[in-house]
Amino acid sequence: MASLGQKFDATQHNTDQRDYEELPNGIYKMEIEASEVKETSTGSGTILKATMVVIEPEDLKGRKLFTNYNLENKNAQAQEIGQKQFASLCRAIGISEVDDSEQLHFESFTVKVGLGKASKDGQYPAREEIKRYYFPDEGNVPDPAIDENQPAPAAKPANDNRQQASNDNRPAQQAAATGGAGARKRPW
Repeated sequence: MASLGQKFDATQHNTDQRDYEELPNGIYKMEIEASEVKETSTGSGTILKATMVVIEPEDLKGRKLFTNYNLENKNAQAQEIGQKQFASLCRAIGISEVDDSEQLHFESFTVKVGLGKASKDGQYPAREEIKRYYFPDEGNVPDPAIDENQPAPAAKPANDNRQQASNDNRPAQQAAATGGAGARKRPW
């Protein structure tokens, strides 16, 4: 047992919770607050995992966006795309050479964020992603703003772990054919 040193009254604190929501499509001023270089899941390449935080617009300040940059990959096209995205990030920040990802931390940059595509197998829903980096050296950096038109929210699957009721009588028929319910294999 560990004493808290005083009595904590949970009823005195707001415990409202909300589900994670994707960032709305729009222009954002952001900065990287954390990064990590890791091997790809197959061990055949290197990715930079970056945690970005919204600076502007003010009403979304503090919200996070997670992005991976494929720096080395045995698939040449994946590597080329990842390096191009990383080079765009560096240019948006105003850095031409990087040897440590911490050089990118807390440097502001402006991006267009939009909803990407869901995975082809339907396993992963559409997530927000960086669609465009704006470069200060081009002089065309827009002010942060949320787009007026937003994609329709995706239907959220029910958070119900119960098995779906079925009109299929096969399990009962199988149990009867094998000598009763006790002879059925358990799902675990």
